[in-house]
Amino acid sequence: MKNELQQFVADPIAFLAELIIPSAHGPRRFGDCMADFQLARFKSLAPSLLAIARGEKPSIGRHFWEATKGASKDSDLACCLLWLLAFTTRPLTCQVGAADADQADELRKAAKDVLRLNPWLQPRIGIQNWRIVCEATGATCEIVAADIAGSHGARPDVLIINELSHVAKQEFAENLMDNAAKVPHGLAIIATNAGFVDTWQYRWRELARESGRWSFHRLAEPSPWLDPAELAETRIRNSTSRFMRLFYGVWSGQTGDALDADSIALAFSTNHQPMSGDESGMGFLAAADLSTRRDRSAFCVLGFHWPTQRIKLAHLQTWVPGVDGKVNLQAIESHIVECAGRFNFGQNGLFIDPWQAELMSQRLIDCGINVVPVPFSAPNLNKMASSLLQVFREGKIDLYEHAELRRDLGKLCIVDRGFGAYKLVAPRDSTGHADAAVALSIALPFAAEAAMTYQEPIDTSALPQSIGDYSSPLDDMLRSYSW
Repeated sequence: MKNELQQFVADPIAFLAELIIPSAHGPRRFGDCMADFQLARFKSLAPSLLAIARGEKPSIGRHFWEATKGASKDSDLACCLLWLLAFTTRPLTCQVGAADADQADELRKAAKDVLRLNPWLQPRIGIQNWRIVCEATGATCEIVAADIAGSHGARPDVLIINELSHVAKQEFAENLMDNAAKVPHGLAIIATNAGFVDTWQYRWRELARESGRWSFHRLAEPSPWLDPAELAETRIRNSTSRFMRLFYGVWSGQTGDALDADSIALAFSTNHQPMSGDESGMGFLAAADLSTRRDRSAFCVLGFHWPTQRIKLAHLQTWVPGVDGKVNLQAIESHIVECAGRFNFGQNGLFIDPWQAELMSQRLIDCGINVVPVPFSAPNLNKMASSLLQVFREGKIDLYEHAELRRDLGKLCIVDRGFGAYKLVAPRDSTGHADAAVALSIALPFAAEAAMTYQEPIDTSALPQSIGDYSSPLDDMLRSYSW
């Protein structure tokens, strides 16, 4: 083992080849199953890793890995980090940044799996909640997420930005890169799926592709270990643009790919009009996506028609922040109360993300409205995403023409969180954060369920007002019977 360790110190690829890694066929030696594209990007990165470990300036300090879904970006980066932490000659500071806590945790979990299968590394490397450390070398890796408050002001020797196309906050990524730029002998690696053209992520990608300062590596085909049958089902399940983006590396020309343009057009094509609340055979419920600053707020009422199981947009209203950057929450509350009277959705429910809405929720409850909190937890996000896809692809929703909603639906993207879980995301731009579509997606799971299960209220005017008002032949017989 001593001779092997000496070889590992001098050659990161030798270390990677001897690691036992998880695979679809069980734990395997990495060198026995490493794909050609993985070896190519390791060979490109290895000289930079060696330079950083020795305190030297790498000849290429910027690397861009673009690869299709399932191409082992997290696991490969985790293996590279483990080599760097274990065999550096100095106390390095490393940083991994990602769009959210779940995405940021993917690399940490990959590193944990590798350590579990390689016990000889465990005494040297420790994995904590948001850090990977090597006490022997004094090297640490901090894992940071854009959606978690905290300081991202470190000056990292090594920076990894994971899944750039999913990072909605440009400022977050810019801060990380600016911090890395302060270290002239540092290393930065960006890893990502293909995303969308006309975005800042695409501009960064083109800069890396065209600049001689960057090593640019691209995989634009399905990973060799993907099951062809599963890939065929994935093609059917996803919109064409999303499938091509994720599995063939085609950067999409539209800003969102959760829904095909045809599905959106079909929903608006039925000559549907705003509703009054008096329509026969309809029940109603509502949802709100609130913001106190920067973004718009949106409120929608959906009708569900139980005879046809169709969902209809009854009403949609959005509010833009004022000159002070704040939204008038009192105006929103008053509008919701007015609509509750018009559409009688008070008992069926107002579904609302409780973030920034606790006080308003209590006041609406006092007005007799059944306020149902829908926190953006993983199960709720998955339900919102799956309901949106199903309702639109099956053509079960009628929308009246609304420019903001049409635009917002076209901005929605689906992020695969793994294990069959998904969530909707939309990049923030000058028009907001797809707020109208988010309000709609909050309401859709509940409207879809109600459309299948709701029963038209019974006309109680024809029913007897008391037991004594009703007489059946059996009642007459019992009364005449002598006990």
